[in-house]
Amino acid sequence: MISQKEIQYCSACDTQTTHTVVLVREEPKESKLKDFVYGMIKSSFIGGFYSAMDDFSRHSVCEQCGKKTLNDNLT
Repeated sequence: MISQKEIQYCSACDTQTTHTVVLVREEPKESKLKDFVYGMIKSSFIGGFYSAMDDFSRHSVCEQCGKKTLNDNLT
């Protein structure tokens, strides 16, 4: 689990607050052998780093109110 702090807008607090941003690895959905083969094929086309980043989801937690937000659509 990787984390850092950022200043973001919180809709519950209605202001800019400090958020803890956490990258969480998603659990594999299929068998380990299928996931391994899929990962090998995917990494050979787009590279190991970019294919590994698909396995993470980005969550932010407001430090004032505790609201949790999924931020996977950020580019």
